[in-house]
Order: sequence, then structure tokens, then C-alpha cells
Amino acid sequence: MPRPSSARQHRGHHRLLAAGSRLLHPFRGRQLRAESTPDRAVVHLSGEITSKNAAQTGKVLVELLRSGVTGLEIDLSKVTYLSSDGGAVFFMALRAARRHGTRVFATHTGPQPRATLEGLGLLRVVEVYEGDGPSCSSCGSE
Repeated sequence: MPRPSSARQHRGHHRLLAAGSRLLHPFRGRQLRAESTPDRAVVHLSGEITSKNAAQTGKVLVELLRSGVTGLEIDLSKVTYLSSDGGAVFFMALRAARRHGTRVFATHTGPQPRATLEGLGLLRVVEVYEGDGPSCSSCGSE
């Protein structure tokens, strides 16, 4: 029969891990925030973009593109990690943007997300800026 004290320690250990998870992932549950004007949509992504949330995030981007904006800015300033599976977000957005003639660009791209985009070959088809992107008036120009 197991000792009751070891069982309590084991459960306490899981509580510690759960609390640690929340501390390590402060953006969990709020991966994106979007705002738009008639000619431009800006999506602010945050936290970890992985296979767990890429499909849902991509669906939001596709919906924004249906509104007829000429430019879609994907702000990566608060992205702590972009996995190659999370890069599917960009593929979904690009496919929809092509149908609507929309320009897609990433801004505030840190070293890790940029490396993932480069590894996926997305730097050839997505404009990437370390800081602010182009102004709204140039969103529709190529």
C-alpha cells in the first residue's frame, strides 16, 4: 500500500508544474488581436505559434482577408516562438491573399520567428520587416 505522504507529494508536484506552465507561457489563451481599416488589417500575434493553434489562427486571418483589405500585416512583436508547424499560418494567409489580391507582410520579426520563416522558404513570398512595415497608402502597391 502506498504511503499517503508520497501520494500528496506527487500531486503537489503536478500543481507546481501547472503553476510553472502559466508562468512560462504568459500569453496562453490570447494568441491574437486584430484591428482593421478599410484598406489594411493588422493582426498582433503573441505567445507560441505552434501546431496547437496554427489552424485556428489561420482561419482568423482568412476571415480578415475576405473583408477585402489590400494589405494584411502580421505583427510578430510578442511571438515568443514560431514553430515550423506554426508557419502554416502564413501559408493559409498567402493562399487566401492571392485569391483577393492582398499584400501580406510580417512586421516586428525577431530572430527566432525570422529563422523559422527563412527555413520554410517564406522570405521569398512574404515581406518581412524588423520594425514597422509600409504605410497604409502603399499596402496595395507592389
